[in-house]
Amino acid sequence: MQTHPMPRRHPAGRGWYWTRGGFALFLHGRGVSVVMLLCWLTIGLLLEMLPIGGVISNLLYMVWMAGWMAAAQRAWRERQIRFDDLFTGFRQQFRSLLAGGVVLILALLPIELLSSALLTHWEPAQLLLAQEPLNLSFTVDEMRAVLLAVSLSLLMAVPLLMAITFAPALILLQKVPVHHALWLSFIGCLRNMWPFLTWSLLACVLLLLSSMLLVVGLLVVIPTLNYSVYVAYRDIFTDGEMPVMPSDEAPAAHFDA
Repeated sequence: MQTHPMPRRHPAGRGWYWTRGGFALFLHGRGVSVVMLLCWLTIGLLLEMLPIGGVISNLLYMVWMAGWMAAAQRAWRERQIRFDDLFTGFRQQFRSLLAGGVVLILALLPIELLSSALLTHWEPAQLLLAQEPLNLSFTVDEMRAVLLAVSLSLLMAVPLLMAITFAPALILLQKVPVHHALWLSFIGCLRNMWPFLTWSLLACVLLLLSSMLLVVGLLVVIPTLNYSVYVAYRDIFTDGEMPVMPSDEAPAAHFDA
């Protein structure tokens, strides 16, 4: 896998390429991917029951995402996925991935403080949030205050999301130091804003459609989107070859029982 020193730039339509590639990788291990997702979500729900579960979840975010990147790489190379791929980040580059989680927590802290301060101390927002849900009524100023507070928080979160998108793959697969991985990830997203916009719109549509099918659709869409991040990583930072769809492979000369 040839790597490139600087992230490559791609046109807006590349977002569809990444999404399709993620689905191609999912097809190489559909059942395993679903089990991996259920395991990941179950552990996340159990952690949320702990007093500091949210902190632990953020701390392990890059570790888990590295596992999805490892699964995607195996699907790319070997046309299969193993369940233990999900735990690759705990076995390889764990300290670096954990350090990335620490950076994530530290970066989230000012965003949460700002959001909390605006919602609790800004009078229009405070009046709205203080009401009982069953008797909720609001003025235009109150709703505007809440939307502005949320918008500012999201705006501050965008650079952070850009920095952590490819960092797990860069740390695990290329052994890039944490600070450099975060920077390269940010630059990679910055140079590909339009394809990421396409990818984001497709992701929103897929999540909306899958939510109509309740759990069944999400069991397909979430792994697909996780794998599509790996496809984007290869496209931006490495050789960028498209994964083979199972339907594109040469037909087998025999039938499996």
